[in-house]
Amino acid sequence: MQPDHDHQSAFIILSHLYRDAERLFSRRVGMSVSRIEVLHELMHSGEISQAELQQRLGMEGSLLTRFVKQMEAEGWLTRRVDPQDNRFTLVTLAPEGRQYLEELEALGDVFEAELAEGLSHDDLANLVRLLKHIQQNLARMSG
Repeated sequence: MQPDHDHQSAFIILSHLYRDAERLFSRRVGMSVSRIEVLHELMHSGEISQAELQQRLGMEGSLLTRFVKQMEAEGWLTRRVDPQDNRFTLVTLAPEGRQYLEELEALGDVFEAELAEGLSHDDLANLVRLLKHIQQNLARMSG
């Protein structure tokens, strides 16, 4: 019996949707989602040690170090040695990084509107409700 490709599981659809949307958005804005996450976390946390940033993002240390150095060179964030403990590097979002995130937010709104094209307000509200429910189940499962 042949598998029914028209009836993929919700998990497979969500996985592919996330992957494809992430790739397309990254191409449109010219930056990986991982780098966007670094800037976004700094916007919410203020100045933070690079070690804490690594832990919050669950990112490999060498990858984060490379991202941080490149984004510092681009003027999006600043780094300094922690005056309390020179073994740590403190990272903070620069004004240019904040402005870039605001531009990304506007691009994200346009991208989201394009993704939702043809869906009614009720369809979108139901979709968000269902996704939040799945998110709560996932949180419960991960304990």
